[in-house]
Amino acid sequence: MWYFRKHTVFSVPGLLLVAMAVMYGIGFLAYIGVAVKRGRIVHSNDFTYMWIDLIGLILTLQALFVISAYRATSRYLYWTVPWMVYGVLMAAFSLCITGGYGSVGSAPGAVWAILWCFPAVAIVVYSWKARRGYMVDRIMGIPEYRPRLADSRGVTLFYVVLDKGFPWAGWAVCLFFGLLLVIQALCLAADNNQYKMPGTLVPIQTNGGESWYDLHVWCHGYDSKYDQSKPVFLMLTEFGMPSTSMEGLAQGVADNGYAACIVDRPGYGWSEPGFWDQNPLDVVKSINQALTKYPINNPVILVGWGEGGVWAQLYMQAADYTRVVGVVLLDTVPNHEILQTFALNRTTTLQNLRQFRSAEVSSDGSDSSKIPEVHFDQSLESSISRGYSNWRAVSPLALHRTRNGAWPGFKPQDSLGMHKSLFRNNLYYQAKYFEYGGSGSKLYQSLLDYSTASTEAILTYHHWPLRWPALQELSGSAFSSSSLSRRDGDSVPTSSASNSKLPVVIVASGKQFNSDCKAQGISSTEDCTKWQAFAWFYYRQQVEYQQTLSQNAAFLMCTGSVAEDNKDCDVDFVWSRPTWLASALVGQFFDQVSSSADSSSSSSSPEPTSNASS
Repeated sequence: MWYFRKHTVFSVPGLLLVAMAVMYGIGFLAYIGVAVKRGRIVHSNDFTYMWIDLIGLILTLQALFVISAYRATSRYLYWTVPWMVYGVLMAAFSLCITGGYGSVGSAPGAVWAILWCFPAVAIVVYSWKARRGYMVDRIMGIPEYRPRLADSRGVTLFYVVLDKGFPWAGWAVCLFFGLLLVIQALCLAADNNQYKMPGTLVPIQTNGGESWYDLHVWCHGYDSKYDQSKPVFLMLTEFGMPSTSMEGLAQGVADNGYAACIVDRPGYGWSEPGFWDQNPLDVVKSINQALTKYPINNPVILVGWGEGGVWAQLYMQAADYTRVVGVVLLDTVPNHEILQTFALNRTTTLQNLRQFRSAEVSSDGSDSSKIPEVHFDQSLESSISRGYSNWRAVSPLALHRTRNGAWPGFKPQDSLGMHKSLFRNNLYYQAKYFEYGGSGSKLYQSLLDYSTASTEAILTYHHWPLRWPALQELSGSAFSSSSLSRRDGDSVPTSSASNSKLPVVIVASGKQFNSDCKAQGISSTEDCTKWQAFAWFYYRQQVEYQQTLSQNAAFLMCTGSVAEDNKDCDVDFVWSRPTWLASALVGQFFDQVSSSADSSSSSSSPEPTSNASS
């Protein structure tokens, strides 16, 4: 029976291919459903397996077509040589993807890809058989293509159209997307082979203790010999930045005699994506859990760059402020979109601030659904979120590998390759999508719940749109014997808005304050006016931080050039002049100086000059 039907889909190979087609189809739909499903722990980018299953489904259907078209009396399989070449290429793609994802530890990707080999080999074998039969028929004078007399005109037309259109369409789709998958898989394997994880993965318990994932902690200068009374600088990166972006700063701090550790938030660097929907309260508690399990039992100085500064403030409120003996904010604003809107006086959008101030946020961090989805500018937020979601979906196709490529002046230079590789893996845009959270404001909304009456009164009096809490009065109480000294000795507090005497250093790029439009390369009068407005409000934000966070706060403006960064201090100063910045921070906290290195810094908060030319 099987011998009689060996050239049809009812043969053993044909039935196996039918089963594989069903399996690939179910897998394709399942991974789409899983990829968009919330309320779960995430370990990888499920769109990777979706793409592999989609191509596997098409490839299997092509193999079924070749088997069904291969009949000695019908000659419906016309493109025999191209089919054989195509089958060989897809088998090679299968092996490359299997090897690539296998080497990076992605078992599902390797298993799904290796299964491509069966339909690819079937295409080659049956196309070769058809070609061999056609050559014999040619010797006997039989046409290479002729319809079977038993077939109706409709069936004949169906096979002719299918043979003319299906091969080329299927080849184009599978070869194009298959090649992209191969490029990404091989590049991931090369990056994994060349750049080893520099830190340690720490298991984190989340979702009420029901789920586990790993956070990457990377320490410099911290070992068993490190004095337990000396503070450790804990660094939190800007939105969208892996730990390598602050490696130079961490190494600089270590060179000054103090340990520094960087934590990759979920999905960035070598950390796993974690729980989705992402709850900012749960993230800061996970960071604290990572420190405990690493273990780091020393007092901590939080260093937050950009949005990392907001994470540092939330850590103080929702995690363990008693271990924090100092805070550093580097170019930090509570919410960039709100500040920019306020600076440009977009009155219609500013009305949405009421939503933020009235939003009730759960302070226990146990259920992300308790954080309301409050929008400030919903059309803008939807566009940004959709962009991250789309890039997440196509990341396995290597289309993002040309992005985020320019890092002039990055230090340390020998880590630039590793740094770039972390923007090109399958998880980077997924991490940004998860952290952005659909509105980009979950982090700020979470911090609003801890806003204090004293800061609220002063910020209202200053007509300031953004809110944040003062730092806790008992910060660092668990380490009262710490070697850290007050930055300003016994000087008069900067403000009575906070009862905290926690040392705080605020560092901002002077270029952000420079309202000289020619220096900024701005020629348009309208754009110049907008820049001047934002520069002023950005400067005022740093002053408001200084006056409300702590009685012991210093505001340093990074200007001029230094030996390692021979240009005016720009927004990239964290990774372009890390040695200077490390010396400045250590000097502020431990040497009680108001400036450091050879860059102009000031704790007197000079106002920006207005030399703009319109």
